[in-house]
Amino acid sequence: MSTGREIAYRLDPVLWVRGILQINPTAWQQTFLRAPRGASILALTARQVGKTTTAAWAITHSMIFTPGSLSVIACPAQRQSAEAVRRVREALVKTGAKFTSENVFGLELENGSRVLALPGSDDSIRGLTVDGWIVADEAARLTPDLIAALRPMRARRPKTRIAMLSTAWSRTDPFWMAWSSDSQNWIRLKATADTDSTLFAPGFLDEERSALGEHVYNREYLGIPGGEQAGPFTWDLYKQATQIHAPLVQAGPSFRPPVEAPPVPIANPFLQLRIQGRLP
Repeated sequence: MSTGREIAYRLDPVLWVRGILQINPTAWQQTFLRAPRGASILALTARQVGKTTTAAWAITHSMIFTPGSLSVIACPAQRQSAEAVRRVREALVKTGAKFTSENVFGLELENGSRVLALPGSDDSIRGLTVDGWIVADEAARLTPDLIAALRPMRARRPKTRIAMLSTAWSRTDPFWMAWSSDSQNWIRLKATADTDSTLFAPGFLDEERSALGEHVYNREYLGIPGGEQAGPFTWDLYKQATQIHAPLVQAGPSFRPPVEAPPVPIANPFLQLRIQGRLP
């Protein structure tokens, strides 16, 4: 590989994926891969759009071009984290990278770069300092304690990227709370069936909507959190009930506060009798 091409691949992960892995990333994947150092990324996706694979590409690029770096992947279960590490391994094999350590839950290259598959609990992951990628996959299913344990891993490494990728789940999970917040610190990416018509084959979505039902379909493919079907009120009804609406016309007399009438004086009969001298 020429020096110029190597520099180009180092600077542009999308160019590297196209040239080395022979894959053309979609628009949202390109934005993800090109996120600047130190970025915080939220990716709300439909099922089976390649979110884990995209994170694996990003980690692979970091391992090759940032010697000695550490990246971690956290999923609801360590089995899922191990599957993500397997995606990283597949990409590394295509690049011809040499391993010094290789197992289900972690990889290490000759240049000292590592990736670890973390368990789905915060008990045993504290103490790691990460300078590559922190990836929380299916982040909506992770516990707040696990998210809280992941974030400080880059406290001493401000150029570390953190990414939370997930399909929708509920409106109170850690991912959705971050997605719906007003924070400007996040890069928000969306890859759902309604944002990209090329993600799924024609007719597939109609079949899925019929098989899954509206609520589950919205959650799995449109990025709309579910859970409201468990109660008598939908989220839309809740928003309508709690939203303050300004009246279309000025309030008339019937809507104003009642005007208190002036007090009516009541004569004191005893006082009248005293004036007339009929009482001592």
